[in-house]
Amino acid sequence: MTYDQWKLSNPVDDGYGYDMVSSCCGANLYNHDDTDECDICSNCDDECEPIEDYEYEAIRRENYLEERADARRKYGE
Repeated sequence: MTYDQWKLSNPVDDGYGYDMVSSCCGANLYNHDDTDECDICSNCDDECEPIEDYEYEAIRRENYLEERADARRKYGE
């Protein structure tokens, strides 16, 4: 990727692509059989909904900030 392509690219889609991860724990997914309908989490071996890795990271950050705000309200930190 050239500098011009990098500068003009979308920050989320920077040309390197993204991975689909499980919605439960962010692990990679695999198919139990050869259909695209059945995605199994490689960490917990359950069927999970696939989401993009940047979306999973955004959800984790939002949850962290919410838990931190709850702790501040509860403990007055």
